[in-house]
Amino acid sequence: MEKYLEIKINWSQKINLDNIIELENFQLNSKNSLLYKIYGDSLLYGRDVLLYIGITVNIRNRFNAHLKSTFGPVNNLKVSIGEIINQPKELNLEIPESILIANHKPAMNKEFIHEISPAANKTKIIILNHGFIGMLQSCCTNYWWLK
Repeated sequence: MEKYLEIKINWSQKINLDNIIELENFQLNSKNSLLYKIYGDSLLYGRDVLLYIGITVNIRNRFNAHLKSTFGPVNNLKVSIGEIINQPKELNLEIPESILIANHKPAMNKEFIHEISPAANKTKIIILNHGFIGMLQSCCTNYWWLK
């Protein structure tokens, strides 16, 4: 049986996007970038659906940019922060980000919808989602995209 690199992510409860102070507390506790997912209402997909998965080094700047662009008119915006539980040394967060996006296809992501990142294409990876996973699968993999 071939081995997979396991990446375990613990997701926080959804936090109202207006509560930037609570979100910044996650930033203070993090050493590097943060993994996050945004939920909101969609005319096409319904209420409180997964709209976006991303990473950031600065929550305030990134969410302000989101609000000034595509998320400005979206109602009921909430954010969940993902903390890597068993973070391998120097894990590039683009790896779990791209695998999560490719598997879940959030409505407002553009990149990684059809293909994972080159960094995620080097070894078999399984992502185990814990905590408040919302619309995420409890586990997903990059298996289907490996060359």
